[in-house]
Amino acid sequence: MSNWTEPTPPVRWGDPRWRYGVGLVTIALGAAATTLTSTYSLWFLLLGPAVQLLGWLVLPGALWRRLLVLLPCLVAALVLVAGPDFVGAFAVLLAGWLFARHRPTLSYLALVPVIVLSFALKTALNEYGQNWVGLLSGAAAMVLCAWLGRALAIWRWRRIAAWRLARAGRRTAPPVAAASAPEAGPAAPLSPAPAVPREATAAGPAGGAGRAVNPE
Repeated sequence: MSNWTEPTPPVRWGDPRWRYGVGLVTIALGAAATTLTSTYSLWFLLLGPAVQLLGWLVLPGALWRRLLVLLPCLVAALVLVAGPDFVGAFAVLLAGWLFARHRPTLSYLALVPVIVLSFALKTALNEYGQNWVGLLSGAAAMVLCAWLGRALAIWRWRRIAAWRLARAGRRTAPPVAAASAPEAGPAAPLSPAPAVPREATAAGPAGGAGRAVNPE
């Protein structure tokens, strides 16, 4: 298990490693640029979603997965502009990332800390000027929980690999021979009957003891 590497989905173009790096950075920059939108910087409202869209398209993985999370993640980044009451949108971004990265169902437990933090920040932060606190806290929690989701996925994949290895070992193991009673050996050959002597006795005329007959 020491040589385990995260499975990479097949790609039709480019190298999956650099596509992963470029996609991750572009998505993060696009979401960050969207949150900078204000009355005096409305051009971020166009730049941020466009950059984030590019990141989701570059990211390796099944295309239908990336297209499915594209709109919710774009909307979630826009909602973050509304203030600390909407920090829970980070959970939507994290869920989209886990789904696009083909994470197993167990990894979605990593959403729980982000959701809990969003309720805590909503209670603690009451002014729009404190929005930067919510953004930094939510972003940090989202990154940590993304690593947590990856750790849960690794643990799950290793358990599956160990189970398959054990199952394959049971299939290839030779069956145990059942104990049986020892078989009886071959019957001993019968000893030949003793040879009849060539000398015979002849009975006398009166039925008395016979005399020996000479074979010559």
